[in-house]
Formats: sequence, C-alpha cells, structure tokens
Amino acid sequence: MKKLLAGGALAALTLGGIVVGATSASAHIPGAEAGCDAAAGVSFVSATANMYPAGASVVVTIDGAEVESGTFEEVGYKSGQNQPQYEYSYANKWDTLDATVAHTWTVSYDSPDGQGVEDFGGTIEPCVTAVPTPEPSPSEPPVTEPEPSEEPSVAPTDEASVPPAPVPSDEPSASPSPAAEEPPVLAATGATVGGAVAFAALLAAGGVALVWARKRMQSA
Repeated sequence: MKKLLAGGALAALTLGGIVVGATSASAHIPGAEAGCDAAAGVSFVSATANMYPAGASVVVTIDGAEVESGTFEEVGYKSGQNQPQYEYSYANKWDTLDATVAHTWTVSYDSPDGQGVEDFGGTIEPCVTAVPTPEPSPSEPPVTEPEPSEEPSVAPTDEASVPPAPVPSDEPSASPSPAAEEPPVLAATGATVGGAVAFAALLAAGGVALVWARKRMQSA
C-alpha cells in the first residue's frame, strides 16, 4: 500500500512538472492593436509582446511596407521551478498615420522555442473626412503697370548739352579793326593813299598857279 501511494505521488509530481514546464514554455503574451482616433485626427498601430525567450523577433508592416524588423530586448531573468524563464519583451507604436484613408497592417512574432509564429493584422478604416480643397474661381488677370525704365525715353544728345559754336559772318564788323586804319597799298604803283593825296594837291596847286599866270599876262 505504501509503495502504491509513493508511486502515485511520484506520478503526480511528474505530471505537475510537465504542466509547469509547458506553462513556462508557452507563457508568451503577444499583442497588437490598431485603430483610428478621430479626436486626434490620426490612425495608429500598436505592438506589444512579453515573456519571450532570447532570440524572439518581430516584423511589422503598414500598407505593405516593412516598418520594423528585429529581436526583442531583455527585461529580466527568473528561475522557474523546473527550468529558467527568460523575459524578453517588445513595444512600439506608430500613431501618425493619415486618418482620412484606410490602412492595412500586420504584426508577426516568432519565438525560437518552437511555439511558432503568432500573427496579428487587419485594416484600419478612415475616421476623418478629407476636406476638399476649393478650386480658385476664374478671374480676370490683374492689370500690371509697366515698371518705369531706368533710362530716359529720349536720350540727351551731345549737341544739346554743349552750346553751339558761333558761325562766322561774311559781313564785316561795324567796329573798324586796327588793320583798316592803315592806308591800303596800291596794286599798280606801290604808293600809299597819303602819297596819292599829296600828288593830287600838287597838281591842283600847279593848275592854280598856271591860271593865275595866264590872268596876269592878259592883264599886262
């Protein structure tokens, strides 16, 4: 009877160890959520996972583009009753997505302890209505005044800035020049005007003397 009880107790302990071991191995706590926040005007994707062993990894895609790919960070270590429990976790959030359009997303956790890949995903529906941009109404183009030119319309010529030079006149000046007071030189005899006057006076005196002589001879 004692052997039977001992055997039953040993079997119970063995079974309990198996249950504890399974619980420790499958103690993953994965999670992911997404939504649209109308008050904030954005859509978001949030991913969290805890109680994973070393080497656990995560891959996150949004709208078909991979935005995250890497391994978990170690946050602690605990010794279990039958085997150690490694605590690695992951947490990240994308909260700047456009809330006026729909988004697709996936989160995949992979554990090296043989528990397989745990996937999350879905579609985020828009929660904000996009306000259409009003098209500008056609209007007449504004009338633009021509800019004043830096150069004058009529460029001043050099003749306008410099006074005209005096034009020489063909008429003789009213005031006698010093050269006019000198007696002209006769072209034929080379005598001056004064000589001609003296010669004429001499002829006149001779004529008077001749007339006087004739009268005296007649009266005698």
